[in-house]
This record gives sequence, structure tokens and C-alpha cells, in this order.
Amino acid sequence: MTNTINHDILRVFTPFDTLNPEYLDKVTEKASVREFPKGTMVFKRGKELEEAFYLIEGNVDLIDAQFVITSVDPKSEARRLPLSGSSPTQVSAMTKSPVKLLCVERDFLDLVMAWSESGEDPSSVSEDDNDWMSYLLQAPLFAKVPPGNIRQLFSRFTEQKVAADEIVVKEGERGELFYVLKTGSATVLDTTGKILAALRPGDYFGEEALVGDTTRNATVKMLTPGKLMCLQKEDFKALLHEPVTRFITAEELRERQKEFPPYQLLDVRLAVERRFQHVPGSRNIPLGSLRRTLAELDAQMTYIVTDDAGRRSDVAAQLLNQAGFDTYILKQANQHYGGL
Repeated sequence: MTNTINHDILRVFTPFDTLNPEYLDKVTEKASVREFPKGTMVFKRGKELEEAFYLIEGNVDLIDAQFVITSVDPKSEARRLPLSGSSPTQVSAMTKSPVKLLCVERDFLDLVMAWSESGEDPSSVSEDDNDWMSYLLQAPLFAKVPPGNIRQLFSRFTEQKVAADEIVVKEGERGELFYVLKTGSATVLDTTGKILAALRPGDYFGEEALVGDTTRNATVKMLTPGKLMCLQKEDFKALLHEPVTRFITAEELRERQKEFPPYQLLDVRLAVERRFQHVPGSRNIPLGSLRRTLAELDAQMTYIVTDDAGRRSDVAAQLLNQAGFDTYILKQANQHYGGL
């Protein structure tokens, strides 16, 4: 057997056996075949793994914490799954013969699992305009947009066809458009090419650069051919951003204390900026960390972002609104460092 990866090799393993050929082509670009001699420790128990390993040829012993050995060979049902399904690993892997392993980055494997479990076949995606609209309207952000604005939004979107592997937005470039994926699939990549997220019909992107009037903070690359619905920056701000952005002053907050819901003040500046002055009682979550922290926030809490971070405060409020949180921006926060 050669070290060339083809669809037949991939379909031996899960979840590749559930993918359509278009996605399998993407896997062949990312995966590699590696050979190990007999007696090699492929990985040790308790170690973080950046890759998942599948057995193509040979015999591997998996050794757990109690030194119980499970042997895996090409006839084993277990060889359909990665040798270690978790990271840190729960077992060590020792080769008992020369072996060939299929190696796939774990981040990429997570994306493949998402493709598999979505059950989406790009060749059968409906062209019905209502599909992407329906998905979009289910997003928490759109529940806050006035119905009249929704009608105007859909009338102002323009369609753009995109090819597989086409870069839609590039990190560092200025942003002028808001995008919704109508058909196809795409990935969000950081500067190193690491996959940050997978995008499917109804997912939107590009809003942060428009809200903060900054450059793109990530690259979006198409995986398959598809169609994008595009909205100009001015229309995005007027119809989608400004209507959901609410402001409050410290005085208004004091006057409404009795009827106002439980709230948390958020300071999204860097810790070094906050060190000199901040609104007492505020919680510091720098903007760069906020997206990763959203899942940990209390859905019953109202979040009030202090405006001392400038445009970063606007972006933070947008992220919170998109996630469905009740959100305000505290106006002139630098006048209230003495407390609310």
C-alpha cells in the first residue's frame, strides 16, 4: 500500500465513512500517512495530542492506567475509530509491528465531525431563498430587530457566487460588507491557518469589522462552491446594528434600580488599561477573550458594557446581542469611576 490518501482509505474510518466526496477531498488535503517501526511509542497516556491517529496497517497495543492492554489490528472493529478518542490521552500506544497510521489534526477532525453530524450534502442543498432566511431569523440577534427593519434587510441583500477554496474575507483587510452564507460551507481561520469555526447556510460573519470600523480579525475561506448574501456597511449599521444597541447612563441606572433586572458591568479593556481607572464593581473580560467566555455568562443576567473601551465597547455589545444577552452600553463611564 502506498502512502497516497484516497477516498477508499478514508471510508474505512469514522466519521469519514459518512461524508460525501466533496468533503472527503478536503480531508485528503489535510491528512497524512506516517510510518512507525516496531517498538515505537506513538503517544503516551496523559499527553495532549494535536493529531488523531487511525490504524491503516500493522498492530498497536493500547495500554491504560491499570496496564490493561487492548490490541488493535486491521481486523479489529476498534480500528475504525482514532487510537485515542480524547486529549489528554487515556491510554499509551505502542507499535507491535511496523505500522502505517492516518494522521489528522484534531481541530480539523472536530470540523469533520460537525459536517458528519449535520447530515448536510452540498449537492442536495435547496436553492429556496426561504431556507437561509429561516435559519438567519432563528439567530438570537434577529429577535431584537424591528419587523420593519427585517423586511428592508432582505430587500437590500445582494447575492454573490463563490467557488470552493475562495477566500471571502482576509484577516487584516478593511471590512465593507456583512455576509450571510446562503449555500455551501466555509471555515473561519486564524493567522496560522487553524480552523476556528465552521459555517453553514444561515450563518453570518463580517459584522465585527463593521461595528468597530476596524480590519477583519480572521479569514473566511469557502470549502465548497456556494452563494453569499451581502449587505453594505451603511445598511448593516442602520438596519441591524443601531436598532439593537441600547445605551444607559449611571443616573438612569440609579433611578431604575428597583425595576431594573440583575446586571453585571463589563469592562472590555486590557487589564493594564483597567489598572489605572475603572468603574467599581465592573468585571474585566478583554474583548479578545469575550467570544470564548460567552458560554460561561449567566443568561439571566443583563450585561452593561462600559464605554471606556471606545469601539471595542461597541463590538462587545454586538457580540453579546448576537448571543442573545440583554445588553446595554454605559455612556460616559469615565465620569463614573467613583462608583454608580
